[in-house]
Amino acid sequence: MTCAGHFPYGLWPASCLLGFLRPLEGPAMIRTAATLALVSLTLSACAAPPTPTGLQPMSGPGVPQTAPVVYSVAPPNAPRGPAVDAFAKAFLDNIQAASIADRREYCGYFYITPEGQLRGTPPRIGTFATCDMPEPRPGQGIIASYHTHGAYGGGYDNEVPSAIDLTSDFDYGINGYVSTPGGRVWLVDFQTLSTRQICGLGCITMDPRFQPRDEAGIRISYTVPDLRRRNSGGH
Repeated sequence: MTCAGHFPYGLWPASCLLGFLRPLEGPAMIRTAATLALVSLTLSACAAPPTPTGLQPMSGPGVPQTAPVVYSVAPPNAPRGPAVDAFAKAFLDNIQAASIADRREYCGYFYITPEGQLRGTPPRIGTFATCDMPEPRPGQGIIASYHTHGAYGGGYDNEVPSAIDLTSDFDYGINGYVSTPGGRVWLVDFQTLSTRQICGLGCITMDPRFQPRDEAGIRISYTVPDLRRRNSGGH
């Protein structure tokens, strides 16, 4: 298989990305308490869908600036807004059924090519409740992480992101996108240091075994302290 063809929603075979082993520098990125592999991705210029329209810069008039940028691997003026949200929603919907069937989390990154195209790395396959990812680095064009919460599990509060989901993105100054077994998609927003639903229950493929639980207790948005309180039994 070559990189010449088009793949759904920016998803290509692993051969379209160059990887090489190197020691991690700085804190490892953790997704739901997983340990990172010592792998760094170099993003290639494989064929991808056309550049989304209506991309909005990460900074500028009218954009919230509640989180001072101390460190970020994202490129200057990284896009954000409805066009990126729509790309993320479509991409996650494209891998959601496989993640549910495998009963494993899938994870990766969204990034911008030098030509300005928005793409997603091929998903890495994790466990039922974890997914290891390489540490993102400056110069790779990475603007956000993504991961699924896989299949429904009655003992897991997996209709909302975890506090670790948020802090692991915030540590690198990037956004994140999370899909749930109930078909929700959440945006982890570095600028507001919070997460919010960009679409609700059933807006993308949902696990047919999903059983709604405490739907009235699921908020539209959360901060890290909110999620820690939720995890300790509060809402």
